[in-house]
Amino acid sequence: MTPLSEHLNLSAILAADGRLTTREDLCRFAPLKTLAAGGRVALCFDDPHLLLRAIVALDGRVASMLLLSGALDAATVGQLTQRAGCATLLTDRAELDGIAGVAGFDRAIGEGRAAQSVQTTWLMTTSGTTGIPKIIPHSLKSLARSVYRFAPADAPTWGLLYDPTRFAGLQVTLQALIGGGRLVVADTHRPIAEQIAGLAHHGVTHLSATPTLWRRILMVPGHRNLPLKQVTLGGEIADQVTMDALRASFPAARVTHIYASTEAGVGFSVNDGRAGFPAAYLSAAPGGTKLKLVDGILWLRPASAAAPGSEVETDAEGYVRSGDMIEMRGDRLHFLGRENGVINVGGVKFFPETVEDAVKAVPGVALVQVSSKKNPITGTLVVAEIQVHDGADPAIVKQAILDACRAKLVREAVPAIVRFVDGFETNAAGKLVRKGATSG
Repeated sequence: MTPLSEHLNLSAILAADGRLTTREDLCRFAPLKTLAAGGRVALCFDDPHLLLRAIVALDGRVASMLLLSGALDAATVGQLTQRAGCATLLTDRAELDGIAGVAGFDRAIGEGRAAQSVQTTWLMTTSGTTGIPKIIPHSLKSLARSVYRFAPADAPTWGLLYDPTRFAGLQVTLQALIGGGRLVVADTHRPIAEQIAGLAHHGVTHLSATPTLWRRILMVPGHRNLPLKQVTLGGEIADQVTMDALRASFPAARVTHIYASTEAGVGFSVNDGRAGFPAAYLSAAPGGTKLKLVDGILWLRPASAAAPGSEVETDAEGYVRSGDMIEMRGDRLHFLGRENGVINVGGVKFFPETVEDAVKAVPGVALVQVSSKKNPITGTLVVAEIQVHDGADPAIVKQAILDACRAKLVREAVPAIVRFVDGFETNAAGKLVRKGATSG
């Protein structure tokens, strides 16, 4: 595939602070000779505008570029840069100066365009909620496989709430860069209400977020000011309660949930408004992706993907192990949770997401996280942490949660502890940070 710079089709990138980057601005930047053609370069930026300029400049010139979240600490940045064999780290973060080979963006980028000569491998890190990130190789072709090119008259305004170094964020970014339209980049360091107000001010029509982030958006009083035509969920299980709430808030928008992962790329999308996906996808999934279930775990083989790399588990047929557990219910397949996320209470095993689904349907519940707590007397306790909507009475909500869980779940899955919190931690990909079993 030809370099990204030759596919640019967007009109502009807008920042929350009013900065404007045009297509011409992107094309004016290129690496200086200090970055050797065919080399390996790591990118770690706080400023997404600088990141996008660097990506456009480097694709087709360097052998590989490692995309690192600006939220990573210096030690992790250094470890991943070394693991990827990158001789240079391009950054705007002063605290990373101690890492060998660091080059500030202004020192490494200059005017003019160098001749494109190599096929660049895009190295991405996984954005799971636990553990050390894995490094996954991609090509521009595999990353842009699902990009749709819009006619100029229909070009949307894309909103970017994700970190653009994460798979979901890069999908939004490439869709805007190649597919056309404008890209509005939210300042994710600001409160969510200010982010949504900025996106609404710029007329964002297409917005993608995790279910957790969407539930936070639905808590913002001005969220209905977004003139959305497309609502996309990804990165976590898309539950029915959240999708129904989105349809009610944005009746003019199509609601889509996408199954994708850094390891396998874009898998498939579902547009029928229902949780899970049709069992028929096992025979013929959209986009040419091949799916299969092995011991309840989903494996998939995208139609176009880069070499999977040593950190991805594949089988002899090229299927990638997702680690996601699936259950068949009639003609529908439903996601249960990650295979390593099971809670075991007295020999009864279940997924925290199953309990969360029951809790989310309770009026007054805005966000919920279920985890386990070790107890020397009873073994394992189920803990439900709850953020309620403004005005909700926690005592009434707690009783309703217990009533709903007792009606829908096995006894062992009913929360022993219901705790109310002001908010939850999410990672740079917008996913809820899962807690391991704690002692107490």
